[in-house]
Amino acid sequence: MMLDSGVERRAPPKKAGIVSRTITVVGQLVLPSLALAGALALAWACVDDAATDFRFLGDLDPSLAVDDGWLTWGALLLPGVFFVLNLTSRRYGPAIALGATVIVWAGIAGGVGFAMRDGLLSPSELPPTPIVVGFVGSMFLSQIVNIYLFDWFRGVPWWKAPFIAALCGGLVFTAALHTAAGGLWNAAALPRLAVFGSIQLIWALIQLVPTQLLRRAIRPGSGYGGA
Repeated sequence: MMLDSGVERRAPPKKAGIVSRTITVVGQLVLPSLALAGALALAWACVDDAATDFRFLGDLDPSLAVDDGWLTWGALLLPGVFFVLNLTSRRYGPAIALGATVIVWAGIAGGVGFAMRDGLLSPSELPPTPIVVGFVGSMFLSQIVNIYLFDWFRGVPWWKAPFIAALCGGLVFTAALHTAAGGLWNAAALPRLAVFGSIQLIWALIQLVPTQLLRRAIRPGSGYGGA
């Protein structure tokens, strides 16, 4: 459009329609949801594998002997969930990260219900209900904390948001699960809690390496800068 003065005035761009926006959001949810489900599946596949490589912990404290199965590879791999959430939050923001979290847990619940209805899975093959509820509730709470803190701290320096989000998310999960399982907060529980807390700290530090390597490949979307 031309004004009388000869200056061209461009019409404002039209906003994308609801169908277009919906398709975009669905497309953005696919990969994060699959990655999140994969991280949970990997941890679940190793949930019964005792971390016997860490037998040296029993030399430090008899209560830390791993032969009774209190420390498994599933527990060691589970913090990978926060790494996936950090990358999702970096690229798409908190809404997509939370959406992927809800979709994955809803999908797991639906899949288990379907398998039990069709006789593919029996209740005896699942952990007791209180344990399942405690784990899922603790994991979901920690994921919300992770997503919120990443969004709160994203910026400069780039490492602050992923480090704080992963560490605090992991610590919240550790504390919440311990409480949900009826664990006591006393001196006897301290050694194992310290080990789980150390796992979260180590993960929070180590995941900064692949995060840094992927920063150019996974760039923040429009409106999201910094981390």
